[in-house]
Amino acid sequence: MPTIALDLGGTRIKFGLVENGQLLASANIAVSSESFAAVMPVIETQVAALMEEAGVEKIDGIGMAFPTIVDSDRMKLLYKYVKYNDANDLDLIGWAKSKWNAPLVMENDARAALVGEWQYGAGRGTDNLVMVTIGTGVGSAALMNGRLLKGSHYLAGNLGGHQVIRFDGVRCNCGNVGCLESEASSWALPELIKRQPGYSESPFVPSTRDEKPDFEAVFRLAAEGEPFALSIRNRSLEVWAAGIQNLVFAYDPERVVIGGGVMHSADVILPYIQKKLGEAAWMPPQPAVMVAAQQPDWAGVLGMGYLATQLK
Repeated sequence: MPTIALDLGGTRIKFGLVENGQLLASANIAVSSESFAAVMPVIETQVAALMEEAGVEKIDGIGMAFPTIVDSDRMKLLYKYVKYNDANDLDLIGWAKSKWNAPLVMENDARAALVGEWQYGAGRGTDNLVMVTIGTGVGSAALMNGRLLKGSHYLAGNLGGHQVIRFDGVRCNCGNVGCLESEASSWALPELIKRQPGYSESPFVPSTRDEKPDFEAVFRLAAEGEPFALSIRNRSLEVWAAGIQNLVFAYDPERVVIGGGVMHSADVILPYIQKKLGEAAWMPPQPAVMVAAQQPDWAGVLGMGYLATQLK
C-alpha cells in the first residue's frame, strides 16, 4: 500500500504518493505562511488530489520531513526554526489518524534525503553513508551500520553545516562564529564576495549584475578564467573539503553523497574533494568515495515514503 510523503522546505512543500520507491503522483507547491496550522488545510487538499490522481483510496502511513532537529520517537520538533513554530502545539499524530487513518512519522530533512539516497539512489549497496547537501545552507546526516545516527539529543550527524572551521570567522545565522555554512553557502555568498579583495572590479558588482550572486555564476565565470570568480570558487571548495573531511573522520563512511544546488558543478566539486581527502593523514588506501546525489529533487520525499513504511 502506498504512503504519503512531504518534504517541508522553507518556501515550498514537495508531496509524493510513494510505493516501493516509486512516485505514483507528486506535487511541488509554494507556501507563504509560517504557521503549520494555516498550512494543514493546504496539505489536506493536495493529498486528496494526489490520491485521486493515482486512484488510491487508502494510504499506509504519512511521513513529513522538517528543516530542523526532530525527535522522531515522540514526533516533536526540538527547535523553533523560522517556519512552523506552532507545529508542537498541534496534535499531528491525531490529525493524521483522523484525516487518513494512518500513522505519522517525522524526521529531519537531511536524514530523510539520506534515507532516500540510501534506498533508491547513490547510497545503495552500503550501510555506512554520509549525506551532505550544499545549497541555501549546508545540511548533513549519517548512517552507520545501517542505522540512522541520532544521538542523545537527536543532533548527531545533522549539524555538519555548523561545525566551526574558522574560530575567527564571521558570525553565522545560528549565533556561532566561523561555521562552515557561514563561510560557504548560498545565503552567505553575497557578503563573502564583498569581503574579498578585488570585489569592486569583479563581475559581481551590483551595478553590473541585477540579481544576487550565486554559485552558478561563480563556477561559470571561474571556468572562463575570471580571476575573482576563481578565488571565490577555490575558497569555497576548500571550505567544503574541510567540512567533509571532518565528517569522514567522525563517521568513517564508505561513501559520501553530496547534493544541493551547487552540484550542477559536480564535475569540479567531486574530484577536488576526493583529492583533498586522499591527501589527508589517517586515510585508508581507499577512503570514502565522493558521489553525486542521484535523487537531488525527490530524495527527501522518497526517504520519508520509506520511513513511513517502517512504522508498523
